Amino acid sequence: MTGEQIESFAIRLGEQWKALAPYLEMKDSDIRQIELDSEDMKMRAKQLLVAWQDQEGAHATPENLITALNKAGLSDLAESLTNDTDSSS
Repeated sequence: MTGEQIESFAIRLGEQWKALAPYLEMKDSDIRQIELDSEDMKMRAKQLLVAWQDQEGAHATPENLITALNKAGLSDLAESLTNDTDSSS
């Protein structure tokens, strides 16, 4: 995922970042650190996505993010990401 994709998706993810975090295999300590680092929800969402990207490397694909979103019950966000991915390719 590009920085731009992460940026625009973080805005939509917002407060729901915490529901998604366990499905991106984030540790509780990582989640607490994100909460300590920033008060801003968009910033927290972005930090989560960047941490996930660092952790997963080449596996940090939109497809894997969509799978995690669906598992977290955030299918509306998964759908919006699917539409983005379709329109940009």
